[in-house]
Amino acid sequence: MKTSSVQQQALKKPNRLSIRPEHKRRALLFIVILFLLVPGMFVFFNAISSGLQSVSQVSALTERVDFEVTQPRLTAIPVRRMRIATDNPTLNGKCVDGIILPALKAHVMYGRVGYGALSIRIAPPEDDPQNTIAGEFDPASNGKALALKGSTYLEADTGCALNLTSKQHSANAQASIPLPLPIWGKANVGSEFKGRMSSDPDPILLLSGQLKVSARSVQCLIWPLDLRATLYPVATLDLPVGSRLESFEPALAAQLSKDDSRKSQAEFVPNWWGTAYVDSDKPAFVVELATDVPRLSLLRPNQHEPEVIEVSRLNQIFEDPNLVKVYKLIGGLLLAATMSGWLFNAFERKSDTPEKEIHSQ
Repeated sequence: MKTSSVQQQALKKPNRLSIRPEHKRRALLFIVILFLLVPGMFVFFNAISSGLQSVSQVSALTERVDFEVTQPRLTAIPVRRMRIATDNPTLNGKCVDGIILPALKAHVMYGRVGYGALSIRIAPPEDDPQNTIAGEFDPASNGKALALKGSTYLEADTGCALNLTSKQHSANAQASIPLPLPIWGKANVGSEFKGRMSSDPDPILLLSGQLKVSARSVQCLIWPLDLRATLYPVATLDLPVGSRLESFEPALAAQLSKDDSRKSQAEFVPNWWGTAYVDSDKPAFVVELATDVPRLSLLRPNQHEPEVIEVSRLNQIFEDPNLVKVYKLIGGLLLAATMSGWLFNAFERKSDTPEKEIHSQ
């Protein structure tokens, strides 16, 4: 049976997709809703969020941690069985036992190489290092507080016999272990990897560490949401050996390639808080730190530019538990509206007039 030429031409023609008029209207309506929904969601996020806030927790085994003092009363350093080197002739070269209160904006560095002795360096503010007071020393014997003029260096010395109380406890191994050291201020953990310059090594290396970054969820106390702020985890990173972790500052990033300066002209004052303590079974010392700095800088060996660590707006949009609850609420409402529309269409009452009679008329 032969097919006609018209049928052959019809078979050769490709099938073309066509959109029904009602579908075109639905697609146009969907596009309009999408363009209105996206800006509306951003306005909603900015309305219920007072700003992206994060908290970072650092657990590290490092030879060095240093910070700039921002709250002197919170950085009172307990010292025992330590020998001091300072410009004050009353204290220079002697064993001390008591409390050291660093001055405001003084630079404090805790160091310990391997299983060696703990060392503490306190540098005065950089305005006039030679004649500026770095802090004061309050002896445990209830003596008069003495000023620490210029740079001060302390090192743990088990040979120090301070007083009768110390002699009585000299046989106790715990008495020779330094007390936990406070940290409060603008901190740096570790330093860049470099070769030793002398037989007396300086504390430099960050041996190992872990950084846990958390963010603060949005808060919306409007009924019926009643979403209260809480912390939720964002990321966990391992810190490479021989790196340095500090607050990220644009001025710092611009100066790193020139003179490796750490000075900053930023108005925001980074704040770190925590403690460092000596574990006799571990090399260096253990550091536990936290900070609410929004952006951190990690400088690794063989890298000239810092790697910035921060919580982005996308992290908040997709991982914030309170926003996830809002998404579920909106999804539930949309599902209920869709089901209601389907039910209304399914049970729609049709006309009693037959379709043929309508066409005949």
